[in-house]
Amino acid sequence: MHVPNALASLLPLSLLAAAVKLPAPSGPYNVGFTQHIFNHTTPNDPTPGPGNIYLTSIYYPTRATPGPNTSVPYFDPTSARIWGEVFNILPADLESLETTLQWQAPLLTAEEDVDKVKTWPTLVFSPGGGMNAGYSTSLLSELASQGYTVLALDHPGEAPYLSLPYGNPGVVGWDIYMPYSDELIVEIYEFRRADMLALLCPNGYPALVELNGAYFNTEAYGAFGHSTGAAAATGAMDRRDSIVAGFNIDGGLFGDSVNASLHGRPYFMTMNPNHFAQDADTWPAFAERYYNESKIAPGWLDWTTVEGSAHLAFSDIPLWVELLPQIPNSTAQVNLGNVTGSRMDALLKTYTGAFWEFVRGGQYNATLLDGEVEEWPEVVFDAKVRSNGTQGY
Repeated sequence: MHVPNALASLLPLSLLAAAVKLPAPSGPYNVGFTQHIFNHTTPNDPTPGPGNIYLTSIYYPTRATPGPNTSVPYFDPTSARIWGEVFNILPADLESLETTLQWQAPLLTAEEDVDKVKTWPTLVFSPGGGMNAGYSTSLLSELASQGYTVLALDHPGEAPYLSLPYGNPGVVGWDIYMPYSDELIVEIYEFRRADMLALLCPNGYPALVELNGAYFNTEAYGAFGHSTGAAAATGAMDRRDSIVAGFNIDGGLFGDSVNASLHGRPYFMTMNPNHFAQDADTWPAFAERYYNESKIAPGWLDWTTVEGSAHLAFSDIPLWVELLPQIPNSTAQVNLGNVTGSRMDALLKTYTGAFWEFVRGGQYNATLLDGEVEEWPEVVFDAKVRSNGTQGY
């Protein structure tokens, strides 16, 4: 991708970029981070990637204190250049973003900490189409700081560029401006779902945990995702009973995820107010089917709209725009809604945190999970289903 002349003329200013931190996680733990490349062939892979691997990033709780030599960078230079062009932010400013992640920090050792992580479900995340999973680092770090092990999946060749660990060359993918046909979206959904299912197979993540003698939970999972990633999580949930709950972040349902049967497992779906402009049918039909199933099996579903939001607002991107200066006399080329990045960040962390707390058997936050609250007026409830066969619209 070319660098616009206006951007190139400002590149010398990159030397002045100062470090900018993402919002700090609020949980009792610090956050460790590692990555693993799994071998898995995608038949007829439509991307320009190799088609025989996927990348898993692992966020996990640690007691280790962050240090300058362990901090994981947010952006690699290639991705910073590509995404900086879209949002009119200097690449050096994007590279100045700092995470609180610690590369391969020590695991927990205290018995009470280990017992918690062993019993809480491992959460598996799939990002929006064409996006790197790391662009939800703020949310994923927050969940890990609370005590969850979080796995984030990347399919090399789908995002414009994916940096790979351990000296492997990065993978150039589709152009960031490439249009997506309905047929291609279904193909993306299918290989994303296949990647997630392969990760949960015995020779995937469970084998990696056993090989490293870790205590992470390999028996129960929660699946969640943004956009196409949410459909992949839903389709995987339909096929694997070990996925005990799902969270759909503004994701249309594609392919066979449209007909997913969850048999009462908890499911949270949240959308931007323009969601129906591109997906008018799948969510109402899904909620109705879930309600009918709840008459037979216990069920729990929430469906909300975040007023003032936009599709990409459910990621870290609004934080980039809020925290970093834009090139003078320019504006971002993508609508991020009217809710600030920090507000959306806090909102998503609050509701996902309450949901997974409920799923793991912790405190049920009825104030947040059962209807509108004064603290979050942006969140409007569209529907809910409960285990006694009741529904509200």
